[in-house]
Amino acid sequence: MSSSRRARRAAGTACFERTSRGVSRPVSHVNIVFVPEKNPFSGTEPRRLLTEEDEVETAVDGSQASPLAGNGASGHALAAIEPLEGGGAVLAKLARAVEHDLATPDHAPATERAYVHDWADFAAFCGRHGLALLPAAPQTLALYLKALETQRSRSPAGLAAGTVGLSLPTLRRRLAAIASRHATAGLETPTEHSLVRRLLRRYSRARGTAVRKKEPLLIDQLPAILMAMPDDELAMRDRALLLLGYAGAFRRSELVALDVEQLRFSKAGCYVWIASAKNDPRKSGRELFVPRLPATSTKAELCAVVALERWLVIVGPAGAVFRTFNLLGELTITRLDSGDVARILRRRSSAAGVAGDFAGHSLRRGFITNAAKKKVPIENIKRVTGQRSSGIVLNYIATATLDDEPPLLEIIG
Repeated sequence: MSSSRRARRAAGTACFERTSRGVSRPVSHVNIVFVPEKNPFSGTEPRRLLTEEDEVETAVDGSQASPLAGNGASGHALAAIEPLEGGGAVLAKLARAVEHDLATPDHAPATERAYVHDWADFAAFCGRHGLALLPAAPQTLALYLKALETQRSRSPAGLAAGTVGLSLPTLRRRLAAIASRHATAGLETPTEHSLVRRLLRRYSRARGTAVRKKEPLLIDQLPAILMAMPDDELAMRDRALLLLGYAGAFRRSELVALDVEQLRFSKAGCYVWIASAKNDPRKSGRELFVPRLPATSTKAELCAVVALERWLVIVGPAGAVFRTFNLLGELTITRLDSGDVARILRRRSSAAGVAGDFAGHSLRRGFITNAAKKKVPIENIKRVTGQRSSGIVLNYIATATLDDEPPLLEIIG
């Protein structure tokens, strides 16, 4: 063995002996050491990555901070590492990329937008009253919950009704946003404290846990809405949007996320590739089939496939399927927002004189309601909706068939 190899081996052995609390590992040509770092909030000792140089400093004062403290990803962090020969710029770039990935919240885009809004509201509350934001004390959350319980609603419907306090789902989402930010910062979340849980249970009893549901758009209401539409490009888009949304029982986020490249047409209908969904956070995707209605059918005007084919002549062979129009009435390349689905449905139903408290979910709910009325098997409904739980579908069916064959009529005869 050469003298240089013996020296390098001895250095590695010495590093291991100096670090009796951890284990040294060679990564490429860099010695990286796991050293426990005390967590003052959880009482546990998560481990972080250090180089030999960092390890000596930590052994002296025990106060070396983690370069990624605050990401809350896994309790591990990457320290700055000094390669023995070149490659420093590459490793630094990789470390920055890892930092970015670990600091990026693992939520759906819509959930993250809601969390950003909720966190900003909590931060504003703490700022107004001089309270610590991160980490937040359980007592701070108790005060925040009481403020939310007593403030007047700021929504148009809430203002008209004089509603006081947020709905329970909104309140729970606020707490989830606070918990998410603490987890991202690697801190113990105050939302699980017994004080906060007791207040939330009291709020639930006082406000109730019922969720206000939007009305379904039923198949018998669609013809009137379609008949009231003019014959222009904007109406062509809205017609295809509403018919496809109903025929495929789409969630609004799935509908506006469609690209032309995800559609495959045949004589029988249209195959739609749904790349991601609310219950598919890892984006494994699924394929949905929308049948083509026979031209001789009395309801041929409700064929989503025909309406979609006509609209795609305007859109072209690539890009977002459902796009916005500018103020000049020209089609843009900008994709519709999920909130646009509800706005389009409300505008078109109002113009047709079809009354109802509709939202973007009304198309999906309408499909399930009509299928339940026709006694379509649950598994067939799930094949369209993509729902994995039969319990969720049963909840829809129970509501849709509430007035079917009332037992009292059977009793009386």
